[in-house]
Amino acid sequence: MLVRIVSVWCIVTSSLLLSSPSIAQDQRCPSQLYASGFDGKPLGGSKQRLIDAVQRGEAIRIGWDIDFDEDGESDLSHWADAEFLSVWEGEVFTQVTAIHRQRPIRGEGEVRLPGPFTEWRGLLGTNGLIMGSLSDSEPGAGRSVQMFWCAARPIKPTWTPVYKNGRNGEALEGSKKRLFAAIRAGHPIQVGWGLARDVAGAQKSVEHIVSPVFLTIVDGQEISAQLPEHIAAKSYWDIDQALFDEPAVMWRGMLTSKGVFDAVWVNRATGSIVRRAPQRAVMTWYVQDVAPQSTPSLAIPDGVTADPERRDDRLPQ
Repeated sequence: MLVRIVSVWCIVTSSLLLSSPSIAQDQRCPSQLYASGFDGKPLGGSKQRLIDAVQRGEAIRIGWDIDFDEDGESDLSHWADAEFLSVWEGEVFTQVTAIHRQRPIRGEGEVRLPGPFTEWRGLLGTNGLIMGSLSDSEPGAGRSVQMFWCAARPIKPTWTPVYKNGRNGEALEGSKKRLFAAIRAGHPIQVGWGLARDVAGAQKSVEHIVSPVFLTIVDGQEISAQLPEHIAAKSYWDIDQALFDEPAVMWRGMLTSKGVFDAVWVNRATGSIVRRAPQRAVMTWYVQDVAPQSTPSLAIPDGVTADPERRDDRLPQ
């Protein structure tokens, strides 16, 4: 009789992963990295995330469920730590530590060690297959399995870039839907922007990153973010002029995923706007996550430019 097996690979962590409709969660594996079904198709996460965890030396825990009667429900579950992991051609494989062959007894809630004692070894992979053999027999053909993968020790949260828009709102990298899902789930969000420019023969750059104080998803398509108000700096380019400007003048900003950046200086004593700098900017949006990814520089050549269509000639630019 064909035995259907579900394998589960977990990273047990004190922090939650990004909540997303694309990530199939399992209560036994809340920090799931990758999942695939019996047909081998992905259910959530990514193989690259699992590969990154393996290459960082994260401890991996695996489990697999056996469905004897093929009713889609687990009849028997096994768990083990992955002590030997291999990454090969974009797939991850692990050998299961040799154990004595055991036999579950139906209807009695008992597992026995039948004699003579023989060892069982197994090999599971993200290709959707499990292969096993006894010490006195050749390995059998691989069986298709459903898998979930997680790690076995706490991972500290980090800020992960999930979406980048261009100055005209074009999608440059990542997934806007993933960003929407994080906002709707209440996960911490940050946004960064910056530019690099030649000034008097010298290359100058500046990078900004901030946690918005108010986020809005508009028509399910775009995002606006109000930035926290603060005392304006004398200069954001010259480190020797990184000093507070007039104490009554506050800087505030509004960003949107269409590339619009509205920067305003307001005299809080009088309530009047003393300067406005409409701009277009490349923006990177971050979500607090537990799986670090690469974080490229925010100082993009001409990443921020003046927006002449929104220029207010009544105000100093």
